Amino acid sequence: MAETRVDVENGSEFAADEVSISHSPLRFVIDFKSITPRVDMNNQQPRLVASHSIIKVEPYLMKELISVLSENVKKFEEKFGPIEKPAALKAAEKDHHHHKKNSTKAKQDYFG
Repeated sequence: MAETRVDVENGSEFAADEVSISHSPLRFVIDFKSITPRVDMNNQQPRLVASHSIIKVEPYLMKELISVLSENVKKFEEKFGPIEKPAALKAAEKDHHHHKKNSTKAKQDYFG
């Protein structure tokens, strides 16, 4: 019997700031987004650069993924304690809600 050679290509790492999930009758689409503020060197104007890393998963595998993620979160919390929203994020959300109530036109600001 002939041996089969297997070459493995590792994907690049990707840090996500946001994630969205959608689906069709055939698959789930998980879209990890990274949003980076930059300054345009020509006119010194701020801009955002959005990068996407998309994973397409068939429904059965999605259900398995949810199970594996849930089990890993449970193990993590047993070892390190409950996962909580970071204080800085809580403060930013509180500030956002305050501004949203006091403004007719609320917008999200990534330029801090």
